[in-house]
Amino acid sequence: MQDKTHIVIGGGSWGTAIAAALARAKQKTRLLVRNQDNVQILAEGKCRQLANVPAVAPLDATTDETCLKEADLIFVVVPVSATLATIDTIKRHAKPEAGVIFCAKGLISGGTHKGQLLSEVAQNTLAGFATGILSGPSFADEVLKGLPAALVFAGSEQSLIDDVQAAFKNSNLRLYGSDDPIGVAVGGAMKNVIAIASGCAVGLGLGDNAKAAIVTRGVAEMARFAIAVGGRAETIYGLAGVGDLALSCAGPHSRNMAYGLAIGSGDTPDEKLAEGRHTVAALAARASDMGLDLPITNAVDRVVNHGDNLPDVVAALLARHSGTE
Repeated sequence: MQDKTHIVIGGGSWGTAIAAALARAKQKTRLLVRNQDNVQILAEGKCRQLANVPAVAPLDATTDETCLKEADLIFVVVPVSATLATIDTIKRHAKPEAGVIFCAKGLISGGTHKGQLLSEVAQNTLAGFATGILSGPSFADEVLKGLPAALVFAGSEQSLIDDVQAAFKNSNLRLYGSDDPIGVAVGGAMKNVIAIASGCAVGLGLGDNAKAAIVTRGVAEMARFAIAVGGRAETIYGLAGVGDLALSCAGPHSRNMAYGLAIGSGDTPDEKLAEGRHTVAALAARASDMGLDLPITNAVDRVVNHGDNLPDVVAALLARHSGTE
């Protein structure tokens, strides 16, 4: 894979971390970013969003979209809201044999693709391209520092899975392959929602028992939704689901956990932490349309998007009929 060209679209914390991991694996890697200032910052081995992380080896970056013509693997590491525009850019410039790897976590929250997972959007908009989803428990600052992490890559073709795994060989990232991009995308999206719920519980002072209940029943919701949209429950029980959920609910290092903590403590949460807020709105709406019961998801949506009183929402959850596990 050393003769391949890898383009990482997005120079934020996760894009920089992925590019740094590829560079450690001696891969030919370039970042496509929005402004020239970031090109210079990356050339110094730094990340604007992770200023406290020591500099890594200089990273090659450009603002020129035509660099995509050279790409063999394209890593899309932009906010979910920028996914559709980025796909248009790829279709204008990339060769059709390029593999496209989506690295964000969430659902499309607007437009004609509202409520779709990134794996579904890829299938519907990138016909002819091999596509996949990279996900799993991974804080960007730790990956950028060179600390180890295990992720899962689910691809539409085995050859793409092989190529992506090979690209990170000898880096600090260990990749496991999967043929369930739907399940992997569900895990990455829904763990943010459950992390908000966990943060709310901790912020309210409900104790470790309540947090454990939310995490465990959250896994059940994730598996139920995955099956309903064509994924597999066993995927949720792996790195993309339970693994990522465990990390995201561990403490305020997780942005979604921090968002829930602020709500539960009666503080005004930083909107920069709110990636799960947009996901939960789209997720709750889709589940409702499908007639699917996702009580924790619906509770989070009521609190963060509809202004319902958190203690009242918790009381309503506790009052639900006790079923079987």
